[in-house]
Amino acid sequence: MTVRFAKANGVKLAYRIRGEGPPLVLVMGYRLNSAAWPATFIEQLARHFMVIVLDNRGTGLSDKPVNGYAIANMACDIRGLLDCLGIAQVHMLGYSMGGAIAQEFVRQFPQRISRLILCATMAGGHGATYAGASVVSVMRDLDGLSPEQAARRIWSVTYSPGYLERHHRLAEEQMCREIALPTPLHAADLQFQAFAEFDGSDDLANIRCPTLVLTGDLDELISPENSRKIASIISGARLIVIPGCGHRVMWEATGECVAFITEFLQSNPEEFVAAARPRVNGHTLPMVAGIEALSRWPSMFASAAFGALIVARQSIMVGSASRFGDGKPVVLVPPHFGSDLALLPLSVWLRALGYRPAIAGLFLNLSDVPSERALAGLIQDVTERIGRKAVLVTHSSGMQLSLRAAERQRERVSDVVVFDPLHQPNPSSDVRVHYLSGGWSVLPAIVQLRQLLRNIGVELIGDRASRADVADVELTKGALP
Repeated sequence: MTVRFAKANGVKLAYRIRGEGPPLVLVMGYRLNSAAWPATFIEQLARHFMVIVLDNRGTGLSDKPVNGYAIANMACDIRGLLDCLGIAQVHMLGYSMGGAIAQEFVRQFPQRISRLILCATMAGGHGATYAGASVVSVMRDLDGLSPEQAARRIWSVTYSPGYLERHHRLAEEQMCREIALPTPLHAADLQFQAFAEFDGSDDLANIRCPTLVLTGDLDELISPENSRKIASIISGARLIVIPGCGHRVMWEATGECVAFITEFLQSNPEEFVAAARPRVNGHTLPMVAGIEALSRWPSMFASAAFGALIVARQSIMVGSASRFGDGKPVVLVPPHFGSDLALLPLSVWLRALGYRPAIAGLFLNLSDVPSERALAGLIQDVTERIGRKAVLVTHSSGMQLSLRAAERQRERVSDVVVFDPLHQPNPSSDVRVHYLSGGWSVLPAIVQLRQLLRNIGVELIGDRASRADVADVELTKGALP
Protein backbone atom coordinates (compact mmCIF):
# COMPACT_ATOMS: atom_id res chain seq x y z
CA MET A 1 0.00 0.00 0.00
CA THR A 2 1.12 3.53 -0.68
CA VAL A 3 2.25 5.50 2.35
CA ARG A 4 0.51 8.86 2.60
CA PHE A 5 0.80 11.73 5.03
CA ALA A 6 -1.70 14.11 6.57
CA LYS A 7 -1.28 17.07 8.89
CA ALA A 8 -3.73 16.38 11.70
CA ASN A 9 -4.01 17.96 15.14
CA GLY A 10 -0.62 19.61 14.77
CA VAL A 11 1.37 16.50 13.78
CA LYS A 12 2.20 14.70 10.58
CA LEU A 13 0.52 11.30 10.55
CA ALA A 14 1.46 8.48 8.20
CA TYR A 15 -1.39 6.32 6.96
CA ARG A 16 -2.23 3.70 4.37
CA ILE A 17 -5.49 2.68 2.71
CA ARG A 18 -6.32 -0.68 1.21
CA GLY A 19 -9.53 -2.07 -0.24
CA GLU A 20 -12.92 -0.61 -1.02
CA GLY A 21 -16.18 -0.50 0.85
CA PRO A 22 -17.28 0.92 4.20
CA PRO A 23 -14.31 2.61 5.89
CA LEU A 24 -12.73 0.65 8.76
CA VAL A 25 -10.03 2.39 10.86
CA LEU A 26 -7.55 0.19 12.71
CA VAL A 27 -5.90 1.80 15.75
CA MET A 28 -2.72 0.10 16.94
CA GLY A 29 -1.52 -0.30 20.51
CA TYR A 30 1.46 0.64 22.66
CA ARG A 31 4.79 1.16 20.85
CA LEU A 32 3.72 -0.51 17.60
CA ASN A 33 3.14 1.12 14.23
CA SER A 34 0.81 0.12 11.42
CA ALA A 35 3.34 -2.34 9.97
CA ALA A 36 2.60 -4.56 12.97
CA TRP A 37 -0.87 -5.57 11.78
CA PRO A 38 -0.82 -9.18 10.50
CA ALA A 39 -0.53 -9.15 6.71
CA THR A 40 -3.31 -11.68 6.19
CA PHE A 41 -5.52 -9.77 8.63
CA ILE A 42 -5.30 -6.63 6.46
CA GLU A 43 -5.62 -8.58 3.25
CA GLN A 44 -8.77 -10.41 4.28
CA LEU A 45 -10.49 -7.36 5.76
CA ALA A 46 -9.67 -5.35 2.61
CA ARG A 47 -11.87 -7.72 0.60
CA HIS A 48 -14.91 -6.20 2.28
CA PHE A 49 -13.85 -2.79 3.65
CA MET A 50 -11.73 0.25 2.94
CA VAL A 51 -9.12 -0.45 5.61
CA ILE A 52 -7.35 2.63 6.97
CA VAL A 53 -4.28 2.06 9.13
CA LEU A 54 -2.19 4.81 10.68
CA ASP A 55 1.02 5.23 12.63
CA ASN A 56 0.06 6.76 15.98
CA ARG A 57 2.08 9.81 16.97
CA GLY A 58 5.51 8.69 18.12
CA THR A 59 5.60 5.59 15.91
CA GLY A 60 6.48 4.53 12.39
CA LEU A 61 6.66 7.39 9.91
CA SER A 62 4.52 9.78 11.95
CA ASP A 63 5.97 12.68 13.93
CA LYS A 64 7.55 11.86 17.27
CA PRO A 65 7.01 14.93 19.47
CA VAL A 66 7.70 15.09 23.20
CA ASN A 67 4.10 15.95 24.10
CA GLY A 68 0.49 15.34 23.13
CA TYR A 69 0.28 11.63 23.97
CA ALA A 70 -2.78 11.80 26.21
CA ILE A 71 -5.39 9.31 25.03
CA ALA A 72 -7.89 12.13 24.47
CA ASN A 73 -5.43 13.96 22.24
CA MET A 74 -4.54 10.85 20.24
CA ALA A 75 -8.26 10.41 19.59
CA CYS A 76 -8.20 13.94 18.17
CA ASP A 77 -5.30 12.90 15.92
CA ILE A 78 -7.60 10.35 14.29
CA ARG A 79 -10.42 12.85 14.03
CA GLY A 80 -8.03 15.19 12.23
CA LEU A 81 -6.97 12.43 9.84
CA LEU A 82 -10.58 11.59 9.00
CA ASP A 83 -11.28 15.28 8.41
CA CYS A 84 -8.36 15.40 5.97
CA LEU A 85 -9.75 12.35 4.18
CA GLY A 86 -13.26 13.80 4.09
CA ILE A 87 -14.74 10.75 5.83
CA ALA A 88 -17.69 11.51 8.06
CA GLN A 89 -18.33 8.12 9.67
CA VAL A 90 -16.31 4.93 10.10
CA HIS A 91 -16.17 1.57 11.74
CA MET A 92 -13.29 1.53 14.22
CA LEU A 93 -11.20 -1.26 15.68
CA GLY A 94 -8.89 -0.46 18.57
CA TYR A 95 -6.30 -2.94 19.82
CA SER A 96 -4.79 -2.72 23.33
CA MET A 97 -3.90 0.97 23.87
CA GLY A 98 -5.65 1.58 20.56
CA GLY A 99 -8.80 0.30 22.24
CA ALA A 100 -8.52 3.09 24.79
CA ILE A 101 -8.10 5.58 21.94
CA ALA A 102 -11.19 4.12 20.24
CA GLN A 103 -13.22 4.43 23.46
CA GLU A 104 -12.16 8.05 23.78
CA PHE A 105 -12.93 8.69 20.12
CA VAL A 106 -16.48 7.43 20.46
CA ARG A 107 -16.88 9.48 23.64
CA GLN A 108 -15.79 12.71 21.94
CA PHE A 109 -17.22 12.07 18.47
CA PRO A 110 -20.08 9.56 18.81
CA GLN A 111 -21.69 10.62 15.55
CA ARG A 112 -18.58 9.57 13.63
CA ILE A 113 -18.60 5.91 14.72
CA SER A 114 -20.87 3.42 13.02
CA ARG A 115 -19.65 0.27 14.78
CA LEU A 116 -16.95 -0.26 17.38
CA ILE A 117 -14.59 -3.19 17.96
CA LEU A 118 -12.48 -3.31 21.12
CA CYS A 119 -9.76 -5.95 21.15
CA ALA A 120 -7.55 -6.96 24.11
CA THR A 121 -8.11 -3.66 25.84
CA MET A 122 -9.46 -2.07 29.01
CA ALA A 123 -11.43 0.93 30.21
CA GLY A 124 -9.27 1.75 33.23
CA GLY A 125 -10.56 3.09 36.51
CA HIS A 126 -11.38 1.42 39.81
CA GLY A 127 -13.02 -1.60 38.22
CA ALA A 128 -10.16 -2.46 35.87
CA THR A 129 -7.86 -5.44 36.29
CA TYR A 130 -4.29 -4.28 35.70
CA ALA A 131 -1.22 -6.40 35.07
CA GLY A 132 1.12 -7.21 37.91
CA ALA A 133 4.37 -5.38 38.53
CA SER A 134 6.53 -8.06 36.92
CA VAL A 135 4.54 -7.90 33.66
CA VAL A 136 4.59 -4.11 33.65
CA SER A 137 8.36 -4.18 34.17
CA VAL A 138 8.77 -6.37 31.08
CA MET A 139 6.77 -3.91 28.98
CA ARG A 140 8.32 -0.74 30.25
CA ASP A 141 11.92 -1.25 31.38
CA LEU A 142 13.39 -0.98 27.90
CA ASP A 143 16.13 1.63 28.31
CA GLY A 144 19.48 0.45 27.02
CA LEU A 145 17.93 -2.29 24.87
CA SER A 146 18.12 -2.50 21.10
CA PRO A 147 14.79 -2.67 19.21
CA GLU A 148 15.29 -6.40 18.74
CA GLN A 149 16.11 -6.98 22.40
CA ALA A 150 13.05 -4.98 23.45
CA ALA A 151 10.81 -6.93 21.09
CA ARG A 152 12.06 -10.29 22.34
CA ARG A 153 11.61 -9.16 25.93
CA ILE A 154 8.00 -8.13 25.28
CA TRP A 155 7.24 -11.42 23.49
CA SER A 156 7.21 -13.21 26.82
CA VAL A 157 4.00 -11.50 27.94
CA THR A 158 2.22 -10.79 24.65
CA TYR A 159 2.19 -14.23 23.04
CA SER A 160 0.46 -17.19 24.67
CA PRO A 161 2.58 -19.95 26.20
CA GLY A 162 3.96 -22.24 23.52
CA TYR A 163 3.13 -20.01 20.56
CA LEU A 164 6.73 -18.95 19.94
CA GLU A 165 7.91 -22.55 19.92
CA ARG A 166 5.20 -23.58 17.48
CA HIS A 167 5.45 -20.52 15.21
CA HIS A 168 9.01 -19.28 15.64
CA ARG A 169 9.52 -18.29 12.00
CA LEU A 170 6.29 -16.29 11.86
CA ALA A 171 7.20 -14.48 15.08
CA GLU A 172 10.67 -13.64 13.75
CA GLU A 173 9.24 -12.26 10.50
CA GLN A 174 6.66 -10.27 12.46
CA MET A 175 9.37 -8.79 14.68
CA CYS A 176 11.47 -7.72 11.68
CA ARG A 177 8.51 -5.76 10.31
CA GLU A 178 7.79 -4.14 13.66
CA ILE A 179 11.34 -2.95 14.39
CA ALA A 180 12.14 -1.70 10.89
CA LEU A 181 10.97 1.69 12.17
CA PRO A 182 11.57 1.44 15.92
CA THR A 183 9.62 3.60 18.33
CA PRO A 184 11.95 5.89 20.33
CA LEU A 185 11.98 5.35 24.07
CA HIS A 186 10.52 8.77 24.88
CA ALA A 187 7.46 8.08 22.72
CA ALA A 188 7.02 4.61 24.20
CA ASP A 189 7.23 6.04 27.72
CA LEU A 190 4.71 8.77 26.99
CA GLN A 191 2.30 6.28 25.42
CA PHE A 192 2.68 4.02 28.45
CA GLN A 193 2.02 6.94 30.76
CA ALA A 194 -1.12 7.88 28.84
CA PHE A 195 -2.49 4.33 28.83
CA ALA A 196 -1.71 3.83 32.53
CA GLU A 197 -3.69 6.96 33.37
CA PHE A 198 -6.62 6.32 31.05
CA ASP A 199 -10.01 6.00 32.73
CA GLY A 200 -12.98 5.71 30.42
CA SER A 201 -15.03 3.53 32.74
CA ASP A 202 -17.65 6.16 33.50
CA ASP A 203 -18.35 6.67 29.80
CA LEU A 204 -18.89 3.05 28.76
CA ALA A 205 -22.59 3.14 29.53
CA ASN A 206 -23.01 6.07 27.14
CA ILE A 207 -21.74 4.13 24.11
CA ARG A 208 -24.71 3.60 21.82
CA CYS A 209 -23.17 2.18 18.66
CA PRO A 210 -23.08 -1.62 18.16
CA THR A 211 -19.95 -2.92 19.88
CA LEU A 212 -17.92 -6.12 19.60
CA VAL A 213 -15.43 -6.98 22.34
CA LEU A 214 -12.67 -9.47 21.50
CA THR A 215 -9.99 -10.99 23.72
CA GLY A 216 -7.87 -14.07 24.30
CA ASP A 217 -8.40 -16.13 27.41
CA LEU A 218 -4.65 -16.34 28.14
CA ASP A 219 -3.93 -12.62 27.94
CA GLU A 220 -1.67 -11.83 30.91
CA LEU A 221 -0.94 -8.26 29.84
CA ILE A 222 -4.56 -7.07 29.76
CA SER A 223 -6.68 -9.62 31.58
CA PRO A 224 -9.83 -10.81 29.78
CA GLU A 225 -11.69 -9.72 32.90
CA ASN A 226 -11.42 -6.22 31.45
CA SER A 227 -13.21 -7.27 28.26
CA ARG A 228 -15.91 -8.97 30.29
CA LYS A 229 -16.46 -5.81 32.27
CA ILE A 230 -16.56 -3.61 29.17
CA ALA A 231 -19.08 -5.90 27.49
CA SER A 232 -21.23 -6.01 30.60
CA ILE A 233 -21.52 -2.21 30.71
CA ILE A 234 -21.95 -1.28 27.04
CA SER A 235 -25.58 -1.90 26.13
CA GLY A 236 -25.95 -4.84 23.77
CA ALA A 237 -22.21 -5.40 23.43
CA ARG A 238 -21.14 -8.80 22.13
CA LEU A 239 -18.22 -10.51 23.89
CA ILE A 240 -16.02 -13.14 22.27
CA VAL A 241 -13.21 -14.79 24.25
CA ILE A 242 -10.99 -16.90 22.00
CA PRO A 243 -9.46 -19.86 23.85
CA GLY A 244 -5.73 -20.54 23.84
CA CYS A 245 -4.72 -17.01 22.81
CA GLY A 246 -2.71 -14.34 24.58
CA HIS A 247 -2.58 -10.58 24.15
CA ARG A 248 -1.73 -10.93 20.45
CA VAL A 249 -4.99 -12.70 19.79
CA MET A 250 -5.29 -11.26 16.26
CA TRP A 251 -1.86 -12.65 15.38
CA GLU A 252 -2.47 -16.05 16.94
CA ALA A 253 -6.02 -16.54 15.65
CA THR A 254 -6.12 -14.28 12.59
CA GLY A 255 -8.73 -16.24 10.66
CA GLU A 256 -11.12 -16.46 13.60
CA CYS A 257 -10.79 -12.77 14.37
CA VAL A 258 -11.40 -11.78 10.76
CA ALA A 259 -14.49 -13.99 10.65
CA PHE A 260 -15.93 -12.53 13.85
CA ILE A 261 -15.16 -8.95 12.78
CA THR A 262 -16.58 -9.37 9.27
CA GLU A 263 -19.72 -11.05 10.56
CA PHE A 264 -20.21 -8.29 13.11
CA LEU A 265 -19.68 -5.42 10.67
CA GLN A 266 -21.88 -6.92 7.97
CA SER A 267 -24.79 -8.01 10.18
CA ASN A 268 -27.92 -5.88 10.28
CA PRO A 269 -28.92 -4.27 13.57
CA GLU A 270 -31.65 -6.82 14.30
CA GLU A 271 -29.26 -9.75 13.80
CA PHE A 272 -26.67 -8.06 15.97
CA VAL A 273 -29.02 -7.48 18.89
CA ALA A 274 -30.18 -11.11 18.72
CA ALA A 275 -26.59 -12.35 18.71
CA ALA A 276 -25.32 -9.94 21.35
CA ARG A 277 -24.81 -12.61 23.96
CA PRO A 278 -21.39 -13.39 25.43
CA ARG A 279 -19.58 -16.17 23.56
CA VAL A 280 -16.84 -17.50 25.82
CA ASN A 281 -15.09 -20.77 26.47
CA GLY A 282 -15.90 -20.78 30.17
CA HIS A 283 -12.32 -20.19 31.31
CA THR A 284 -11.89 -17.43 33.87
CA LEU A 285 -8.46 -16.12 34.84
CA PRO A 286 -7.67 -15.07 38.40
CA MET A 287 -7.59 -11.40 39.15
CA VAL A 288 -4.13 -9.83 39.05
CA ALA A 289 -2.68 -6.79 40.70
CA GLY A 290 -3.97 -3.36 39.67
CA ILE A 291 -2.21 -0.15 38.77
CA GLU A 292 -2.45 0.78 42.42
CA ALA A 293 -0.46 -2.36 43.19
CA LEU A 294 1.92 -1.46 40.38
CA SER A 295 2.66 1.73 42.26
CA ARG A 296 2.59 0.06 45.65
CA TRP A 297 4.91 -2.94 45.49
CA PRO A 298 8.27 -1.16 45.87
CA SER A 299 6.90 0.87 48.78
CA MET A 300 5.60 -2.34 50.35
CA PHE A 301 9.08 -3.80 50.00
CA ALA A 302 10.51 -0.89 51.93
CA SER A 303 7.65 -0.60 54.41
CA ALA A 304 9.48 -1.80 57.48
CA ALA A 305 12.19 0.84 57.28
CA PHE A 306 10.56 3.63 55.33
CA GLY A 307 7.12 4.15 56.81
CA ALA A 308 7.05 7.86 56.11
CA LEU A 309 7.40 7.28 52.37
CA ILE A 310 4.60 4.74 52.42
CA VAL A 311 2.31 7.35 53.91
CA ALA A 312 3.38 9.76 51.19
CA ARG A 313 2.75 7.20 48.48
CA GLN A 314 -0.64 6.21 49.82
CA SER A 315 -1.73 9.81 50.13
CA ILE A 316 -1.14 10.62 46.49
CA MET A 317 -1.71 7.35 44.64
CA VAL A 318 -5.42 6.73 45.02
CA GLY A 319 -7.42 4.57 42.62
CA SER A 320 -8.08 5.93 39.17
CA ALA A 321 -6.67 9.31 40.18
CA SER A 322 -3.15 7.79 40.07
CA ARG A 323 -0.70 9.78 38.03
CA PHE A 324 2.09 7.90 36.33
CA GLY A 325 5.50 9.32 35.46
CA ASP A 326 6.97 9.81 32.00
CA GLY A 327 10.16 7.83 32.61
CA LYS A 328 12.51 10.81 32.83
CA PRO A 329 15.88 10.18 34.53
CA VAL A 330 16.10 11.56 38.08
CA VAL A 331 19.61 11.64 39.56
CA LEU A 332 19.63 11.68 43.36
CA VAL A 333 22.69 13.41 44.80
CA PRO A 334 23.55 12.48 48.42
CA PRO A 335 24.40 15.27 50.85
CA HIS A 336 27.94 15.85 52.02
CA PHE A 337 29.01 13.45 54.75
CA GLY A 338 25.85 11.42 54.20
CA SER A 339 25.35 7.90 52.93
CA ASP A 340 23.58 7.27 49.66
CA LEU A 341 21.58 4.60 51.51
CA ALA A 342 19.47 7.43 52.87
CA LEU A 343 18.18 7.94 49.32
CA LEU A 344 17.13 4.33 48.74
CA PRO A 345 13.49 4.78 49.84
CA LEU A 346 13.15 7.90 47.68
CA SER A 347 14.60 6.00 44.73
CA VAL A 348 12.19 3.10 45.26
CA TRP A 349 9.26 5.51 45.50
CA LEU A 350 10.21 7.41 42.34
CA ARG A 351 10.56 4.18 40.37
CA ALA A 352 7.13 3.11 41.58
CA LEU A 353 5.71 6.38 40.27
CA GLY A 354 7.11 5.76 36.80
CA TYR A 355 10.46 7.59 36.73
CA ARG A 356 14.00 6.28 36.30
CA PRO A 357 15.95 7.25 39.41
CA ALA A 358 19.69 6.78 39.83
CA ILE A 359 21.63 7.38 43.04
CA ALA A 360 24.96 9.11 42.53
CA GLY A 361 26.60 6.82 45.09
CA LEU A 362 29.05 9.42 46.33
CA PHE A 363 29.04 8.09 49.90
CA LEU A 364 31.37 10.25 51.99
CA ASN A 365 32.12 13.36 49.97
CA LEU A 366 35.57 13.98 51.38
CA SER A 367 36.87 15.47 48.14
CA ASP A 368 34.88 17.55 45.69
CA VAL A 369 36.93 16.56 42.64
CA PRO A 370 36.18 12.81 42.78
CA SER A 371 32.58 13.59 43.64
CA GLU A 372 32.19 15.88 40.65
CA ARG A 373 33.76 13.31 38.34
CA ALA A 374 31.50 10.56 39.66
CA LEU A 375 28.39 12.70 39.30
CA ALA A 376 29.36 13.84 35.80
CA GLY A 377 29.93 10.25 34.73
CA LEU A 378 26.59 9.12 36.10
CA ILE A 379 24.72 11.97 34.40
CA GLN A 380 26.35 11.14 31.08
CA ASP A 381 25.70 7.41 31.35
CA VAL A 382 22.05 7.76 32.41
CA THR A 383 21.08 10.42 29.90
CA GLU A 384 22.82 8.66 27.03
CA ARG A 385 21.03 5.41 27.79
CA ILE A 386 17.61 7.02 28.14
CA GLY A 387 18.07 9.80 25.59
CA ARG A 388 16.60 12.52 27.79
CA LYS A 389 17.85 15.31 29.97
CA ALA A 390 18.01 14.50 33.67
CA VAL A 391 16.60 16.18 36.74
CA LEU A 392 19.05 16.43 39.65
CA VAL A 393 17.54 16.13 43.14
CA THR A 394 19.65 16.99 46.16
CA HIS A 395 19.69 18.37 49.70
CA SER A 396 21.00 21.87 50.41
CA SER A 397 24.41 20.47 51.38
CA GLY A 398 24.76 19.00 47.91
CA MET A 399 23.38 22.04 46.13
CA GLN A 400 26.66 23.55 44.98
CA LEU A 401 27.89 20.23 43.64
CA SER A 402 24.65 19.74 41.73
CA LEU A 403 24.56 23.28 40.38
CA ARG A 404 28.13 22.97 39.10
CA ALA A 405 27.29 19.66 37.44
CA ALA A 406 24.20 21.16 35.82
CA GLU A 407 26.19 24.16 34.60
CA ARG A 408 28.88 21.99 33.03
CA GLN A 409 26.41 19.58 31.47
CA ARG A 410 23.53 21.84 30.60
CA GLU A 411 22.93 19.81 27.44
CA ARG A 412 22.15 16.83 29.71
CA VAL A 413 20.45 18.46 32.72
CA SER A 414 17.17 20.36 32.51
CA ASP A 415 16.36 21.03 36.19
CA VAL A 416 17.85 20.93 39.67
CA VAL A 417 15.62 20.36 42.73
CA VAL A 418 17.00 21.38 46.12
CA PHE A 419 15.48 20.39 49.47
CA ASP A 420 15.91 22.64 52.51
CA PRO A 421 17.93 25.40 50.79
CA LEU A 422 19.82 27.66 53.18
CA HIS A 423 19.87 30.26 50.43
CA GLN A 424 18.63 30.46 46.85
CA PRO A 425 21.39 31.49 44.43
CA ASN A 426 20.51 32.60 40.94
CA PRO A 427 21.77 30.04 38.43
CA SER A 428 24.16 31.35 35.79
CA SER A 429 22.84 29.03 33.08
CA ASP A 430 19.44 28.25 31.61
CA VAL A 431 19.06 25.24 33.91
CA ARG A 432 15.92 25.63 36.01
CA VAL A 433 16.35 25.43 39.80
CA HIS A 434 13.49 24.60 42.17
CA TYR A 435 13.61 24.95 45.95
CA LEU A 436 11.47 22.81 48.23
CA SER A 437 11.08 23.27 51.95
CA GLY A 438 11.20 20.21 54.17
CA GLY A 439 13.60 17.26 53.91
CA TRP A 440 13.09 14.39 51.51
CA SER A 441 11.68 12.22 54.27
CA VAL A 442 8.95 14.76 55.05
CA LEU A 443 5.54 14.13 53.49
CA PRO A 444 4.72 17.68 52.24
CA ALA A 445 8.09 17.98 50.52
CA ILE A 446 7.72 14.59 48.88
CA VAL A 447 4.29 15.54 47.60
CA GLN A 448 5.76 18.75 46.20
CA LEU A 449 8.48 16.76 44.45
CA ARG A 450 5.95 14.50 42.78
CA GLN A 451 3.94 17.49 41.54
CA LEU A 452 7.08 19.22 40.35
CA LEU A 453 8.37 16.23 38.40
CA ARG A 454 4.98 15.93 36.79
CA ASN A 455 5.23 19.51 35.50
CA ILE A 456 8.75 19.10 34.06
CA GLY A 457 8.40 18.06 30.45
CA VAL A 458 10.48 15.65 28.41
CA GLU A 459 13.61 17.17 26.86
CA LEU A 460 15.69 15.09 24.48
CA ILE A 461 19.46 15.27 24.27
CA GLY A 462 21.74 15.71 21.28
CA ASP A 463 20.53 15.07 17.77
CA ARG A 464 17.60 13.06 19.12
CA ALA A 465 15.84 16.35 19.78
CA SER A 466 16.24 17.48 16.18
CA ARG A 467 14.75 14.19 14.97
CA ALA A 468 11.83 14.09 17.39
CA ASP A 469 9.33 15.90 15.19
CA VAL A 470 10.15 14.26 11.89
CA ALA A 471 9.85 10.77 10.51
CA ASP A 472 13.09 8.80 10.44
CA VAL A 473 12.48 7.33 7.03
CA GLU A 474 10.50 8.70 4.13
CA LEU A 475 8.85 5.90 2.20
CA THR A 476 6.62 6.55 -0.75
CA LYS A 477 5.56 3.11 -1.77
CA GLY A 478 5.47 -0.45 -0.60
CA ALA A 479 3.28 -3.24 0.62
CA LEU A 480 2.10 -3.29 4.16
CA PRO A 481 4.09 -6.13 5.73
